[in-house]
Amino acid sequence: HTLEGHEDPIYDAPKQYNGKIVINVPERRFGPPPINKQSREYNIHLEQMDYINKHSELKPWLDSILTHRLMQTVHEDQGHPQQPYQDIYLLTYDQALIHGFLLLHENSRQHYTYLICHGIRHQIEDLSSIADRFYKDFGNVLIIDYRGFGNSPGKQSERGAYIDVQTAFDYLLTLDQIDPKRIVVYGVSMGVALVIQLASESRNSDNIHACILENGFTSFKDAASAKSTVAWLLPSKLFSVGMRSIDKVHQLRVPVMYLSGLNDEMINPVHTKQLFQATTNSKNAQLEIYEDAGHTNVKEMPNYISRSYIPFMKAVWDVQNKNKSIPQPPILVADHEKH
Repeated sequence: HTLEGHEDPIYDAPKQYNGKIVINVPERRFGPPPINKQSREYNIHLEQMDYINKHSELKPWLDSILTHRLMQTVHEDQGHPQQPYQDIYLLTYDQALIHGFLLLHENSRQHYTYLICHGIRHQIEDLSSIADRFYKDFGNVLIIDYRGFGNSPGKQSERGAYIDVQTAFDYLLTLDQIDPKRIVVYGVSMGVALVIQLASESRNSDNIHACILENGFTSFKDAASAKSTVAWLLPSKLFSVGMRSIDKVHQLRVPVMYLSGLNDEMINPVHTKQLFQATTNSKNAQLEIYEDAGHTNVKEMPNYISRSYIPFMKAVWDVQNKNKSIPQPPILVADHEKH
């Protein structure tokens, strides 16, 4: 694959790194590199990181504080997907090594492809069952660990997580095995903020078919000040600029389905409602509320696929493919919803 106007490939050939096959996904796709180190450090070609420039006094703290206490727990290896998968390692433009699982169907271009962004206290081994569920019910799956999580080495940071998700998205666009117009981005908890960041970038929106956002927060500061269960993770004075999704959602043009569990023990459901109300420019935004669902299990509710997922995806497909005789990708309904 080559980028228009460039002779070099959009990503380098796979290479060995500590015995692992690594795919280098540089930032060339977004134009020329930053003109100086400071520009690279602060701007990192993310439009929504303007607040970092405005709070440059936080420079010594950015990497060490912005997500300093997000994952103190050391997880044991929880396993891997039961469905056929590929272990992948992506190298970001700032040389972070990102681990992920890629699950592809036969005739994979006919299916939707889901980029899954997990939450604060997870790593992808914790979510391998979710990868299996998405693969069986919905289509192809790419799920990654951000730097500092799971098998992705490095220091956790807000800007690093943004880069990692952007890198995973860019990687999907290089794959011949998928249709780049059928990418659905799913986020849960902190992953919601990462998806909103990705989808609010104008350069990404043309290749995002839809977003599904489960129990996110308006900002780290709001989550902490609301005295939610995550407050102990968030030193609120230091998170005054952290992951302010509420300031970004008005830039979303892609279809968005917000999922809210009223039994969420981690984040007050009012956050999801506020994000939905502020999503004023989306082609199709809707809010689905489940009274019995908690923080991460809305999609596991018995009627989720028939009540929320199928109607939303059909509506999105019908709008985006009006006057086209292109069949909608198959929806792989789980056994418990076939009846």
